[in-house]
Amino acid sequence: MGRRRKKKVIKIVKPKIPEVFTCPICGSKSLTVKIDKKKQKGKVVCGSCGVSWETEIQGYEEKIDLYHMFFDKFSEGEIV
Repeated sequence: MGRRRKKKVIKIVKPKIPEVFTCPICGSKSLTVKIDKKKQKGKVVCGSCGVSWETEIQGYEEKIDLYHMFFDKFSEGEIV
């Protein structure tokens, strides 16, 4: 009599979107993004250097979208 073989379970790990991002100005990982869907406003704030940016958003935009818009504005020189 032999043992029964167990089936191998393969877990699929999906990458998660981070809650805290890296600030392009000071380089620390303390940039938080807040979204108010009722008012349709988004705010990006760095806890280390204190830079903040606020914009109007669409209903479908997420935190990662706001972070990339903030990074683009910083790269263009509109945010100091």
